[in-house]
Amino acid sequence: MMSHKQALIIYNPLSGKRKKHSAFPILLNKLSEIGYHLTVNELNEVNYMNNPIRKACTQKWDAIFIAGGDGTVNQTIQFLAEEEFRPNVGVFPFGTSNEFAKFMRVPSNIIDVVSIIESGCITPVDLGKFGNRYFINIAAAGWLADITYETPPFLKSKFGELAYCLYFFKKLLFKKPSDNISINISDTVFSDLSLFLIMNGNSVGPLERLIDEKICDDGYFHLLTYKKTTRIKLLFHLFAKLLNLSKDLSIIQHTKINEADFMLPESISLNLDGELASVNSSYFQVLPQHLNVFGSNKNN
Repeated sequence: MMSHKQALIIYNPLSGKRKKHSAFPILLNKLSEIGYHLTVNELNEVNYMNNPIRKACTQKWDAIFIAGGDGTVNQTIQFLAEEEFRPNVGVFPFGTSNEFAKFMRVPSNIIDVVSIIESGCITPVDLGKFGNRYFINIAAAGWLADITYETPPFLKSKFGELAYCLYFFKKLLFKKPSDNISINISDTVFSDLSLFLIMNGNSVGPLERLIDEKICDDGYFHLLTYKKTTRIKLLFHLFAKLLNLSKDLSIIQHTKINEADFMLPESISLNLDGELASVNSSYFQVLPQHLNVFGSNKNN
């Protein structure tokens, strides 16, 4: 007789394209077939007063599954990261970009994801913390960093990732570069920046070759900084880097960090995993191997 494992599912029915959600009943059946006793909560049911994530951690359930996009993942880890015991995490990519699922090499097909979970393939994953908020994939601020959360949901539902590309060019043409950002890393100050990206992987949406190193699993995240410049010059340098046309890209700098102090003007908002975030400080740190996730970010 198959022993049942206890699992929570956090489901966001509003994420991504609507047609993806027809697979949700299949997901429930397949997880039940491999031995999981499931408790389902929609994302809007998760709150501080009656928190199913905290219950799953306190009672040491076997897994927490997230059926949604990067925003759903981000909202879930705000609660999960605080707990002493954290169940294994499985992600079903129902969102628009599904950046974290790509990072973990999780396939888009539900049956294939269930197969990974059944195989027990688990990878420890570093977590980022910015002030009092957590992120698992990307933190950004400055010029053009607000595209993901300002793109209208109806466009994302209809066009998917293409909606972000359309909004990127709209922002590029009509929004002025940001006020100056500064970063203090080990008493070295990087200033006069218009944009920064902190990345657990090496891609942002359709831009898959921003960094040559594919994986950053050594307790450090990648940091990309962009010197303040004109719209056209930034666009040219960005495409030159993506197409590997030039090595002399002085306005774009890459390093690795495990902690840093960021100085952000009040006019600049912070983007964590595609979501607008308010934080109580601008101190960043890496929490090494803080979550165990079904999947693998390795190339083998």
